[in-house]
Order: sequence, then structure tokens, then C-alpha cells
Amino acid sequence: MGTARTLKLLFILLLFLLYSCTEEQPYFPQDRPGKIAGIVKPVKVDALVELYQGTFVRATSPDSSGFFVLDSVFAGIYNLEFTASNFGRQILNEVTVNPGQVTTIPDITLKPYPEQVSSFIPVSGEQNFPLTAPIQIQFSDLMNHNSIENNFSLAPAVKGRFAWELVDGNSKLSFFPDDQYISNYYYVINLATGAETNDGIPISFKFESYFRTETVKIVSTIPENDATFISPQTLIYIYFNSKMAHQSVEQSFSTAPVLAGNFKWFDSRRVSFQPGTYLASNTPYIITINSGAKDVYGNFLQQEEIFTFETEPLRITSNFPTNGATSVSRSTPITITFNTNVDQDLA
Repeated sequence: MGTARTLKLLFILLLFLLYSCTEEQPYFPQDRPGKIAGIVKPVKVDALVELYQGTFVRATSPDSSGFFVLDSVFAGIYNLEFTASNFGRQILNEVTVNPGQVTTIPDITLKPYPEQVSSFIPVSGEQNFPLTAPIQIQFSDLMNHNSIENNFSLAPAVKGRFAWELVDGNSKLSFFPDDQYISNYYYVINLATGAETNDGIPISFKFESYFRTETVKIVSTIPENDATFISPQTLIYIYFNSKMAHQSVEQSFSTAPVLAGNFKWFDSRRVSFQPGTYLASNTPYIITINSGAKDVYGNFLQQEEIFTFETEPLRITSNFPTNGATSVSRSTPITITFNTNVDQDLA
């Protein structure tokens, strides 16, 4: 009886040791991948579904019923792009995938192009189209230029010019606006059935597409944001994407440290600010354009824009006579030029 009890105790001890030596693996629910599922219409058009998160992730194709699933997608926010031959592209932005869950998207319906049209920029429904970008149509045939131009229209109307080129032996049309599109505005593009190939074959059906333009923004600045070693004699340049209401920009402009100065407009999109004196050396500057800045169409900056730069240290930019000069007249004055104003009592 004593032996049996001893064996039982030893067995329990062995089980305890085995359990205590087994390393428990941590469990992180957020590491479980999710899925994205949906339907692409019309079915059986050999569509391609591409997944992006900044860059391309992977792609899949719907089955014969138009249904698709993207498996093993890590939690995050993605963009989806849907394409098919002779159909317009569709883009679905900010698709959220949660750990271990299936994200079901609304049905995607691709819009057919006439058989003579291969691709179209901007795609129908595109948002934030640049204000001066061309509209481009790639055809799958040689087209009658006059018939295309006469049956091409924009609503609201935009004055512009057409440019033609050959791509892979087929016609490509670009429409460039003379000035710009209205910011933050919807446009409808029409290509009517009077448009023909060189052989007199009209396009299969009237094609219509729409897009929305981008809102007001700053395209670039000089100095660039976070620039260093900038000359204290610099001017400040700001380039907008739209024609701006000058007074609203000037009233929305401020600097820290505060600078007095004058504005000069090169055109309605580009302005410079010339400080009334040289900037201080080795000093950070903050330039702010607040959301009161608006364009001539009444659209405002979406948010305050700030960029910073730092000036270079105090230095000598030139001197005369130059270093190492010989045969210098004894009456020649010595001249030293600094990159900014200096304390003359200390110089």
C-alpha cells in the first residue's frame, strides 16, 4: 500500500514538473490576419483586384460569379484597385481590416469603355485631380481627330487645347486646360457617338466620366521645410496649386521671429516675401500661412500650413584684397563683407 501511494505521488510530481517546464507561448489577438471579400460586376470580365498599402501588396481575381476573397491580410488600412480590359478602373480607399475578421466591401461595378477606348485619365469618380493636369484618352484604333475634338466636352466648360500622339500605333488624345480647373469642383466629361475612327466607324456608345478636383494647397516653398544653412539674405517663396486671392494670402502670412517686409506676386499662384532687413544668422524661423488664405474661387486652405528653416552661422562672404594677393597698393582700403548685419562696435 505504501509503495502504491509513493508511485502515485511520484506520478503527480512528474506531471507537475512537465507542466511547469512547458513554455507558454504568448497570444496576441492583433496578430491574427483578417480577410477582404466582395463582388465585382459585371461578372466574367476577367477583372483584377489589387491590394495596396502605400505600395503594392498582392492581387487576386474574382471567380465566375464575381466573388473574390483576399486571405491573410494583416490588420490595417488598405486601398483596393479594380481593373478589367475595356472597362474603367475603380479605386476604393481606406478599407479597414480588423484582426481575425472579414471586411466585406460594397459591390464594385466597373463601367465599360467603348471598344475604341483603351484607357481614360482621370478614371471615373477620381478625387483630388490636379488643377492643371491633362485629361487623357488612349484609343485602340486610329481616330479622326476632328470628330473626337468636336464631340468631346466638359461640364462646366473649360477652355483648353488638344494634343495628339501615337502610342503603339494607336491614337492618344490629351486635353490641357488653358488656365486651370476650379478647385474642389466636380466635372463631367462626355465623348459623344459622333466621334469616329479614321475608317468612319463611330464609337460604340456615348461615354461619360466624372472627377473632382483637388482643394487649395501649397505645392512648394523656398526655403524648403526643415532646410538648414540658409543665407540670411534669402527671400521666402510660396507656390500654390490654384490662383489665389492676393490679400487673403498676405493677411494669412506670419513669421516667428516677426519680420517686416514686402510681398511680390509673380503670377496668381506664386508669391515672394522680401524681409526688410537681413535675417539673423544661426537662427530658426517659422513661417505660417493660416487657413484664411483662399483662392479666387473662394476655396480656403484646408488647414494651417507651417514650414521652418534655419539660417547659416555668421561668416565672411568676401574680402578685398583677396587672400594671398600681392602688389597691392598701400592706399587700397580693406573691405570685409559678412552674410548678415553685424554689430559694428564689435567688428
